[in-house]
Amino acid sequence: MRKHKRLIAAFMAAGMLAGSLAGCSGSGKTAEPTTAAGAENTTAAAQTEGEKPGEASGETVTLRMSWWGGDSRHERILAVIDAFQKANPDIVIEPEYSAFADYRDKFTMQLTSGAAADIMAVDQPWVSSIMAQGDFFADLSGYADLGLDDMDAYIIDNFCKFDNGTFFVPAGVNGMGSLVDTEKLAEYGFDPADKTFTWDDLIALGEKVHAADSSQYLCCVDSKQAALYYARVYLRQLTGKQFINDDGTVGVTREELAEALGLVNTLFEKGIFQPIEEAGIYENSMTQNPTWLNRQMFMILGRTSVMTDASARRADESGNYTTSGYVLPQMENSKESGIEVRPTTLFAVNGKCENPEAAAKFLSFMFNSEEGAELLKDTYSVPARESLRAFCEEKALLDESAMENVVYSLENSGNVVNAWSNNSEVEAMMTEIMQKIAYKQYGSMEEAADEVISRIDQIVASSAQS
Repeated sequence: MRKHKRLIAAFMAAGMLAGSLAGCSGSGKTAEPTTAAGAENTTAAAQTEGEKPGEASGETVTLRMSWWGGDSRHERILAVIDAFQKANPDIVIEPEYSAFADYRDKFTMQLTSGAAADIMAVDQPWVSSIMAQGDFFADLSGYADLGLDDMDAYIIDNFCKFDNGTFFVPAGVNGMGSLVDTEKLAEYGFDPADKTFTWDDLIALGEKVHAADSSQYLCCVDSKQAALYYARVYLRQLTGKQFINDDGTVGVTREELAEALGLVNTLFEKGIFQPIEEAGIYENSMTQNPTWLNRQMFMILGRTSVMTDASARRADESGNYTTSGYVLPQMENSKESGIEVRPTTLFAVNGKCENPEAAAKFLSFMFNSEEGAELLKDTYSVPARESLRAFCEEKALLDESAMENVVYSLENSGNVVNAWSNNSEVEAMMTEIMQKIAYKQYGSMEEAADEVISRIDQIVASSAQS
């Protein structure tokens, strides 16, 4: 209990240290809430005081809800839906869920065609481009029951709030770190108590692992993860700059970019990454790689949520997890930590939703109630509201290493990554570059850097024309 209280106190202090930056600019559709003082829409006017949505007309409100994830996430969200519907029999939530790889294209198509779900999960890097395309989401700022004012100001101000409203509810808070098999790595001299882990340490440890058994690789990774958590993190530590500036120009030099790409090349060449001919089969599902499942890979770099992902954490024959949370590799004399603090996932209400008050009521139950928190557990990493973190700590619902990682990340966070650096087309392009490096399609990393710079220019120019 004492350690739990120390964690909670540290989390609060870290939140204050992180501070809050100015909100982004953008647009969205405003839906007048019933909970805002003096604000009533047509549905609310038809209801008497204390009535639930649908009671005045005797009709049931049906809401579609879409999200992505693995089986564990699906099961827990379905449990939340079941509990909510039992307490609110006049509201029916129809679930629509899939793996992440299938979700994005379907989400974009449905959103732009007007066929999106009433409640939808949105990945934070998608937000800037979506908000620039039109008014798709309801303004949630007036729904007091959502508890947005009580959630981390850093998360709300930087990722949920725009000039004309608050359009997203954070499902949780993500820092950055790693998931490691400490028992196995102890055989190679790894000390989880030593938090001064550098990229040179990672390379040295990876060489030991692979030299001991050529079928072993230190890092479990796919091309997207290589781009996000190796090349980009290294580049941020090296330069302290945005990858792409707000005006669309490349924010780093050719030489700096070549060095970051060279890190990935080194990790492939030294057997620290599994050859892409083997690992490539598991793009977007790397934790299903048999080499990881059979404990022949020992580390995953990523966001805090990887520490709570049941498919990643890996259980032994006794059902005990074989992994625990650890820090992100650092660079000596780095310009910044490279640690990005952001929402695990965002949830929004469709601007065309006919019953936004019912949708807000469900989101409040899911992310702003103790019952919702107890059912979700660590599905979305660590809750964005301090009182729910305290509740989860008391109930031992949260992974302790994940909680510690979020505290550490807030205390040591780097700059907020801007919209261009988080652009989905840029991310897809960098993922492809990682694959080309793995297949040895470049004569030098300078050649790879030149392609990256050229393609960024093309993406920016194409965006300006659309």
